[in-house]
Amino acid sequence: MTADLVLWYAARAAALAAFFVLAASLLTGMAIRTALLAPVARNRAVVAVHGFFTWFWVPLIAVHVTTLLLDATSRITPLDLLVPFRVNEGTGSQLAVGLGTIGFLLLVLIAATSALRRWMRVSIWRWIHRMSYPMFVIFLIHAQLAGTDLSQVAISLVAWATLGGLVALALLRAAGGRMISEPFV
Repeated sequence: MTADLVLWYAARAAALAAFFVLAASLLTGMAIRTALLAPVARNRAVVAVHGFFTWFWVPLIAVHVTTLLLDATSRITPLDLLVPFRVNEGTGSQLAVGLGTIGFLLLVLIAATSALRRWMRVSIWRWIHRMSYPMFVIFLIHAQLAGTDLSQVAISLVAWATLGGLVALALLRAAGGRMISEPFV
């Protein structure tokens, strides 16, 4: 097995794991603040799981990005992590990698502001934190366009079902409202 193939498999595994960790973070975070789920949302374990998932993506994304930078086949440079739509290695790759870059930049922004939350105005933090939802959709489209794993039915079903879960939680929140007070944080 060549080094580039090992890097490719590592990038795929890390990306897939990061995607589902981000999905779990979004689902638990949304459940915490949905009034109809208050008995579950007030559970310290659910809040702790959300907090864990919120940062567990860091090493996974680091592995994904680093292995793609090291993989000569991918032709991704450090500049591509900051400037979307620079890569053009084949049909659709520019859009796919560009969306990955946009998702990555949103993820960094959301993480940075979450780390700085206590020093920010709540309204600004909340507005930035809500960018998690479009970020997730961007990553889902990125994975669909760039990845080969979402062509597998089971993985694709779980990914799209996660989006469905987020929509269902959004509908629950719309129907029952959003909890006003902060859960155990």
